[in-house]
Amino acid sequence: MSKFVVWGGKPLKGTYVVSGAKNAGPKLPITALLSCEKNIFHNIPRISDTYRTIDALTSLGCFVRFTDKNSIQIESSNIYSSEIPLEAMSARQAVLFIGATLARTGSVIIYPPKGDAIGKRPLNRHLAGIKALGGKVLERNNRMEISMPTRPKSATYTFEKNTHCGTENLILASVFNQGAVTLKNAAEEPEVDNLIKCLNDMGAKIKRVESRVIEINGVEPLLKGAEASSIYDRLEAATAIILSVMTGGGIEIENASKELLEPLIKVLKEIGVEVKFDGNTAKIVKIASPLKPANIITDWHPGFMTDWQPLITLLLACMADGKSMIHERIFETRWRYLGELQKMGLRYDLYHPDEFGADYYNFNDSEYDARETYAANVYGPTNLQSAELNSHDVRAGMDMLLASLVAPGKSIINDPSNHIDRGYENIVEKLNGLGADIKRI
Repeated sequence: MSKFVVWGGKPLKGTYVVSGAKNAGPKLPITALLSCEKNIFHNIPRISDTYRTIDALTSLGCFVRFTDKNSIQIESSNIYSSEIPLEAMSARQAVLFIGATLARTGSVIIYPPKGDAIGKRPLNRHLAGIKALGGKVLERNNRMEISMPTRPKSATYTFEKNTHCGTENLILASVFNQGAVTLKNAAEEPEVDNLIKCLNDMGAKIKRVESRVIEINGVEPLLKGAEASSIYDRLEAATAIILSVMTGGGIEIENASKELLEPLIKVLKEIGVEVKFDGNTAKIVKIASPLKPANIITDWHPGFMTDWQPLITLLLACMADGKSMIHERIFETRWRYLGELQKMGLRYDLYHPDEFGADYYNFNDSEYDARETYAANVYGPTNLQSAELNSHDVRAGMDMLLASLVAPGKSIINDPSNHIDRGYENIVEKLNGLGADIKRI
């Protein structure tokens, strides 16, 4: 269990350096299962999700070592197991072991995934695609035993709804297919394209032929060795940008891609914040006082990210004058953090938008509930007060950390599942380097 003690209200300034992406870096080493040669992966964040991936790879028979702080070398010539350890499933990207292990060995044993308490995120879309490739799924004793030909036949599969990891899973499972596998309504997040580039560098033949159509032309097993790099974390970059706005704009953010942050930058401009980019360095050059309220609707890429939602909600509640509306389309239970921030003075109300049905949301239709609250109004401006808070997911925990940096006095964040450290590499050291006063105990 982590506990953060924060003395807030201090001026922050300096340079914040963004790390490799949580939603890309820990996934890339899984591709090494498709090769017997040496592969090296760069810009991999040293976060718990990465270590979960390494532990799982080692348990399957891979040799793994760090060659420097953020580079990992993996050799997978001696795979002797296809069971993914239960402990690995606390990291969401562990579901990608399904596709990779099936492509390598033809079978996999996996346990139900864990992760943040923001929605059920079931595997039905993954498994439906695996079955379309000829796979068989047996569920018993709280685990899944999945088998599939290591070289599935040609197929065309259309995802019912957007699924980031589901798309990546089917790509991995299809690399050695006997013709061509086409995935329609496939996710177009940049992390997916990062995985595709990594596999192609290893000898795969994968192409995004349209924005939401991916074609995998099968190649002979196995892939060759290569070097690949994770993209930088657009979620961490957004976090640092919002922190800079909330503390007066004195923080420059390195490794921030304007292209990947465009939906956020657009909203910030609309409410009165101007962000200037010099290459991949971002700086706040204008902050209106007060900010304008806004209506935000989360969406899959290239829309406004659900993981940016707690950040923009906090910013609007603190600095905008009036009521802002946030409509969450991706995860059905993402509002618990508001109850914690209420302790600091945040004002909000939750409601169900009556004019939308199950097909409007990205979670499964079966999870839709006409009584559930999928939208929130928040009211600003708010002078935050220090408080003791409880984190229950990565982005909520970081939201609480940002709020605590702004609120004068001593705040405490209890993080029993170490969520904050799951998503942010060396976060305490980075923030203290800007002038913050945070102690992890």
